[in-house]
Amino acid sequence: MSEKEYVKNIKLICELLQSDPTPGVILKLRESFETLSKQLKAGPFLEVFEATLSNIPFSALFSLLAAPDNKLIVTVAEVTGQLLKPVTWPMVHQTFEEYIIQGLAHPHPVVKALVLRQFLKCEQKADPFSSQYGPHIWKCLEGRSETDATKLAKQVLTHLCDIGMAMDYLLSEESVSAIKTLLAGNESQRFRVYDVVAAAIKDSDSSFEFFRQEGIVDLLLKEGSAKDVLVAMNFYELVPTLCESSVPYEYIESAGVFKNVLEQVQQAKTDDSVTSSLLRLSALKLFSRMADAKGISPASFYGKYAIAPELAELVLLPEPRSDLKITAITCVGTIGNNPEALEYLASEKTALEALVTVYNTSIGQLRVECLRAIACIFGYSTTPSGAASQICYELYAKLDDGKFLVGLTKEIMKGFEESCVAGLAVIQKLVHHAWGLHEIASYQNIVNFLLMRDSSRAKVAQQWQFSVIESIVKAPEAKSEFDDETFARLERYAREGPYYAVATARVAVESS
Repeated sequence: MSEKEYVKNIKLICELLQSDPTPGVILKLRESFETLSKQLKAGPFLEVFEATLSNIPFSALFSLLAAPDNKLIVTVAEVTGQLLKPVTWPMVHQTFEEYIIQGLAHPHPVVKALVLRQFLKCEQKADPFSSQYGPHIWKCLEGRSETDATKLAKQVLTHLCDIGMAMDYLLSEESVSAIKTLLAGNESQRFRVYDVVAAAIKDSDSSFEFFRQEGIVDLLLKEGSAKDVLVAMNFYELVPTLCESSVPYEYIESAGVFKNVLEQVQQAKTDDSVTSSLLRLSALKLFSRMADAKGISPASFYGKYAIAPELAELVLLPEPRSDLKITAITCVGTIGNNPEALEYLASEKTALEALVTVYNTSIGQLRVECLRAIACIFGYSTTPSGAASQICYELYAKLDDGKFLVGLTKEIMKGFEESCVAGLAVIQKLVHHAWGLHEIASYQNIVNFLLMRDSSRAKVAQQWQFSVIESIVKAPEAKSEFDDETFARLERYAREGPYYAVATARVAVESS
């Protein structure tokens, strides 16, 4: 039997590894490893894997990663990555600890990325680990520009925080020194660090306390008053993530952050500069995202920091394409997607009334934005009930002067993809409310539209149409709301899926 090509190639690599590293040998090694990479991909993987490691140990591969040829480094790193895929984290840690630390400090980003990917295999807090890794991983966040290595380093650190490794392995004295060095650098690397700090704080008050005592939390809070608008915007983006627990929320509040951000929104009314507008947009998004921060009571928060009147004023801006107007509409929907925050909006009234006013008079893209916000509000829960569902009904009754479903059906039937999808999303959320299902069942035009397949519609519209019907069929009250024939058709549609095409008979005509 003739020798397999991958075996010949592996033997050639072994011979080349025994030779002096002349330019010609380096070139042949590069070509041979490129071939081996293709052979590993083509398979059979297990055979090529075993043949490779039986002849070329990992130690030889790691030594080649220090070769003076960048193209060879890249090729060897690719092969090494493929060979490491089936190797578990405990085995990687046990066998390659020394190489891991060397790889994290390697000047070539491809090698750093190769090593960083291995940490993503660490799946639980009980897995073996070393605190020596920490400072080297943190240092991989360094740099003004975003690279594969910096992205992976942030992903790895966030992942390790999520599985509870932070306090035990990532915050040693040497790690903290590395963190503070990074925080003395440019804004890009600072916010990479802050993103990881937020991940650590999210599920651990002890991590927050640690970072607070080290002065890192206060450094972060100072970013909010930076003169650089992009820095301040990055800070605003991070604040809701930090408030997953009441402990960091209370500290951030005591520092006056929310008071200052609300003042920024209010003061921007008299400043129409681009900088002011950008900060205002970011501030509005901060307040809307706070609705889902686990460390707060939404009703209490919005009662204290009255953003609703500001949103109402912006929703009613006369310019239909204004970024501020569109963002404000989106924010009303985002806040209303939380039932407790929705009750606040209903008691405060101005923001929801503004949304109704704009929807009732809008056309085109502005109406689509309103529909998206309405879908968020109606869709606050898949099992809505109580006060929040009643608020949704009262909102529904005001839209289009009580003829919302009639107007919405016309909007959907126009066939424009964005308005069709936005309208179907609203109907799908309506189905979750008992009163909403009743409204749909009582309006035959929308039922007829839903049951009518049209392959010319955009795929996404067909998917939403199917989603509406699937939700109807699953609704507990559906059988009592629809007559037997209609419900049977809805069930059949759900079984057949979103893209079912009715088969048409072909008649063969034989020419004489």
